[in-house]
Amino acid sequence: RGGGGREERGGAMTDFGLASAGAEVIFTTCNDENHPAPNIVDGNDKSFWVTTGLFPQQFIIQFKDQVTFSKLKSVTTNVRKICFERCTEMSPTTFEKFYEVELASPQGGRIQQETHPVKEQTARFMRVTLTSGWDDFASVHRVSVEP
Repeated sequence: RGGGGREERGGAMTDFGLASAGAEVIFTTCNDENHPAPNIVDGNDKSFWVTTGLFPQQFIIQFKDQVTFSKLKSVTTNVRKICFERCTEMSPTTFEKFYEVELASPQGGRIQQETHPVKEQTARFMRVTLTSGWDDFASVHRVSVEP
């Protein structure tokens, strides 16, 4: 798949960050068996990966192929600062930071849905770092990676 922004049937844009598109979470800095990392790529905003306290926390998504994208969407709770890095190599060894943002404080633990337009990037792997949180624990429901 890789490459540009091919539309799927029905006119919906491709989301390279879904398991159905071949994405897989291959690394996390913490694990909760009730809220595991594969929940990030399952496409269901009701499921999530939860941190186990302390920051920073990270996860790495491997895409099916090298992908080209210019928009990220994050669905999280209690994340204060989030950083995105990319790797174009065949194995996830060298990452380059391409976007970092501080999110507004969620009122009452509400879900944070953010769209992040970025300069066009290519990646085989994406490392996401939750640098800090608004609470001891944070969750990631989804990271969409779109053309």
